Formats: sequence, C-alpha cells, structure tokens
Amino acid sequence: MTLKFGPTLARLLDLRNNAGIRAMTGAFALRVLITIVNLGLVTLAARTLSGHDFGTYSMLFSAAGLLSVVATFGQQIFIMRSWSEYTNAGDEPKLKGAMTFTALASLAGGILVGLPFFVWVSLEHDALLAASTTLYLVCFAVLLISAHVTRGAVGVGVSDGLTYLMVATCPALYLLGCVATGAKIEIHTIFLTMAAASCVTMMVQMTLLRRRVHAQFPSIARARSAFELRTWSTRSAKLWVSSSLEAANQYADVVLIGYLMSPTVAGAYFVTTRIANAFAMATGAVYIFSTRHFPHLYYSRQHRELDGLLDSVALVTLAVVAGGLMLVLGGGHWILYLFNADYVPYYGALAILTAGTAAVAAAGPCGSILMLTGHEGRYLAIIGGTVMMRAVGFFVLIPLFGIAGAVAATAISFITLAVLMRSASIQLAGIDGSVTRLLTGWRRRRLSQPAE
Repeated sequence: MTLKFGPTLARLLDLRNNAGIRAMTGAFALRVLITIVNLGLVTLAARTLSGHDFGTYSMLFSAAGLLSVVATFGQQIFIMRSWSEYTNAGDEPKLKGAMTFTALASLAGGILVGLPFFVWVSLEHDALLAASTTLYLVCFAVLLISAHVTRGAVGVGVSDGLTYLMVATCPALYLLGCVATGAKIEIHTIFLTMAAASCVTMMVQMTLLRRRVHAQFPSIARARSAFELRTWSTRSAKLWVSSSLEAANQYADVVLIGYLMSPTVAGAYFVTTRIANAFAMATGAVYIFSTRHFPHLYYSRQHRELDGLLDSVALVTLAVVAGGLMLVLGGGHWILYLFNADYVPYYGALAILTAGTAAVAAAGPCGSILMLTGHEGRYLAIIGGTVMMRAVGFFVLIPLFGIAGAVAATAISFITLAVLMRSASIQLAGIDGSVTRLLTGWRRRRLSQPAE
C-alpha cells in the first residue's frame, strides 16, 4: 500500500493560505489573550480577597454583567444587523435613523435598569459600593453596544480587543499595585476602575466609528433620518429578551448560588465557571468572527464564501474543543490550585461544567445565525426554555446535592441548548454552523470524487 503525502500536504498548505482560516485564527488568538487577562484578574482577586469578600465581588460582578446586557435593550445585535443591512443597500436615512434609535434606547436602558440596581445593592451594601457597581453596569452596557457596531464598521481589534482587554487589565493593575504597596484592596475601587476603562474605550470606539461613517457616507450629516419604529421596536424586543436570557445563562447562577448557599460557595462556583468557560475562547472567537463577516456575506448572497467561512469556523472550533477538554480534564486539579488551594476539591464540579461548556462551543455560531437571519423568535424560545430548565434544576437539585446539583443542572441545560440551536439553525436558516458540518462536508466531498 502506497501512502500519498502529496494531496495531504497540498490540503494543509491550502488551509494555511486560506484567508478565512487566517482571520479565524486571528480572532481566536485575540480571544485567548482576553481569556488569559480575565483569568489573571480572577486569580488576583481570589488570592488577595478573603473568601467572603471574593464571593461578594463575584456576586456583584455577575449581577452587573447580567444587567448590563439587559440595559442594552437589544441594541447590540440590532445595530450590527442594521449597519450591514443599510450600508449594503446604501440607505443613509435609515442608517442614521437606526443609530439615533439605538442611542435613545441605550440611554433609556441605562436609567431604567441602573436605578433599581442601585437600590437593590444599597439594601445590603454601603452606598459607595452600590454607586460604583451601578456606574460599571451603565458604562459597560453602553460599551457593549459600541463594541458591536464598531466590530462590523471598523474591525475586531478596535471593538473586542479594546473592550475586553481594557476592562480586565485596569482592575488587574489596581490589584497588583495594592499587592506591591501593601495598600488595602477595596471592592468598590475594582468596579470604579472597570467603569473608567469602559468609558475611555467607548469614547475611542465612537471617535473611530464617526470617522468611518463620514468616510463611507460623506453627506450623512445632511441626510434626513428615516425611522421604522414598529419594525425596529419589535426586532429589538426579541433581541433584548434573547440576549438577556443568554446573559442569564452566563451570570445568574453565581447570584442564585450566593443566595441559596453562601457568598463563599458562590465565589468557588464562580472560579469553576471561569475555568470551564475557557471554552468561551472558542465560542467568543466564533462569535466575533462570524458576526463580523456573516451579515455581509448573507445579505449580499455570497453563498460559496459563506460556506467557506463556516467551514473555517468549524475547523478551528473543533481543534479548540478537543484541546480544551484534554487540558481542563487532565490538569484541572492544578488549575484550581493556581486560583486557591481551597478550590481543588471542586474538580468534579469543574469536569461536569466543562462537558456542558464544550457542547455549547461545539454548536458554533448557530445562535448568531438564527438572530442575524430573522429567526429571533425561535432563538428566544430555545434560550428561554433552557434557562427555565436550569433555574428549576437549581431549586430542585441544590437543596439535595449542593454545588454538585448546581453544576449538573447547568451542564444538562448547556447540552440541551447546543442540540436545539443546531437543529433550529438547520431547519430555519438551512445552515449548520456547528462542528458537525465538517463531517457532512467530508461525506459530500467523498461522494463527489470519481471512483478510481
């Protein structure tokens, strides 16, 4: 039997020269850097704060993260979709109207969500901590919208690179400074540094976005805004509920565990979720890359290029999921020890959570595909159903099994979410965004090859 290395080598070289693979690899590298910086922040906080204080920080951070998404009122995906739709059509009036609509909605969201949050936090903590956490919530909500529109208009580095690196780096530098000088670490100062970083980053992004808009549409300042309020409001409402439920999948469990058990246990659970969510490197890179390129290819009907993009996404995602599973399951004890020796007994919880987050990562951009192709309703139903499943699981399993019940409920809901997202994406959009498209594509290519 003769081994043919020529065709295999040629395929590997084609992958290396594939623009989609290179772009996806760049997005993944950015996400790796973001993940490392965020894990560094969590490690510093876990090692420098007491168990109770770290649990308090974890609960407030998770609550603010969840409600910052709620405060966007669905404008993250709305403005990104509107940018692609109206710039491709050259529709200046609607583009200007959509931007105005987003600005007003984000202002309303910051006020309507921020004020009740301040009251809620101030009931259990001092006013300074409540004010600083609320400021971070509002600033980060505006930054999320800014990052999404600049992702499509300017680039990934300016949007996600600045957003997530700045917001994690600044508080990490504060903690390092306190360690070096022996100064007392204040939780409210951590949130103030994140709020300041969010404001500075947003202003930089808005300046670059303004230049991009005026370069592409020189007369937009004189154009009269056109509004489709009923359509935009309906679309935003669906996206708002969907993104809020998606954020609940990421943040709400830490808050619930804090109230059902204790802040100290919530802090331990927070650490395990941060490690297990290392698969968010793949999910986040896929999300960044696909939402940057997918809307343009989809709305301009470049189907061949779209298939190539999704194949590239699936290939990189598969590699990350396989490598991540081996790393976390094989070295989980040591990873937990790096955060805090007290967290090593939570390895079993980490292993279960890792299975769930790996499944979500393997689903790829199926959720984004549903939202960006007009199937927000199905996406909403899937997210809502799995969040409800998870919440019921928490209230049933935590009293019986403690944190083991919490991670079991989370893993089951994540696996269900991944399966339903893939199925809906194929059924409604006719697109498989998961890693399984590699298998179907391989079968298709084998069937198309002539018999020797």
